[in-house]
Amino acid sequence: MKPHDVLGRDVGSDVRVQFTSLRGRVVRSLSLGGDAPRTTPLVVVLPGLGLTFYTIPTARALVARGLACTVLDLPGFGSDLPRPTSPSIHAAGLTAARWIEAQATGHPVVVLGHSTGGQAALTAALALSARRRDFSLVLAGTTFAPEQRRLHRLARATPFAYRDDRLDQVDAMEVYRGRTGIIAMLQSGIHDAPEERIAHLPVPVTVTAGVHDAFVPVTWLDQLASSADSAPSVRTSLLGGSHNNLFTHPEEIAGLVVRAAADATAAAAV
Repeated sequence: MKPHDVLGRDVGSDVRVQFTSLRGRVVRSLSLGGDAPRTTPLVVVLPGLGLTFYTIPTARALVARGLACTVLDLPGFGSDLPRPTSPSIHAAGLTAARWIEAQATGHPVVVLGHSTGGQAALTAALALSARRRDFSLVLAGTTFAPEQRRLHRLARATPFAYRDDRLDQVDAMEVYRGRTGIIAMLQSGIHDAPEERIAHLPVPVTVTAGVHDAFVPVTWLDQLASSADSAPSVRTSLLGGSHNNLFTHPEEIAGLVVRAAADATAAAAV
């Protein structure tokens, strides 16, 4: 790997950057707690708009609670390597499902998606459910509420969605590398209807958001939860913070994910 292939903010010495070949393309990921036993639940994170940096505090909080965690760099804005997939929620989700099938054998898995990453995580979960059931899904701050599926309406909500967030959650190099790809991710998310797709989900699901997240009003959270009528269990939770509370409230997110990991472990024991 050449030095210029990975540029951006330092994620810390506890984070291992890994590269996995899938169908001739390389998926970059950020791994923490990788020395845990194979039976340890693995949390696979799909970040919003493909921006990984802000998820690291939650990853650390998960490892401190005894879980393993890997953040997938999909569609690939975290390095100068060729992107392993096109910048859309469904392409990212299908690639995530392939990564889990290849790398998480023997682990109970929690698929944790945030924002548009939640939409991608739902795609991954639906694909995985055809072959395994030893996993659960956590949808955090999942976009987009039906009334926000027009750009002008989304723009009106945006200033209020990040009211508790901070600028230091952003890696400017990821944003620069993403550029038009981030716009494409946003557009693919706006054209999605996760409340329809979640009806086919056959595994435990948790839906959550920050209490001040204007992208996820309580009515949208409730609609997602009530639409998951094929899931064996559905959990809802309002946590602290606004949209990017994986960065600002990692302990609260981690506490909720631990419960989802117990769901996955119970399913693996069946």
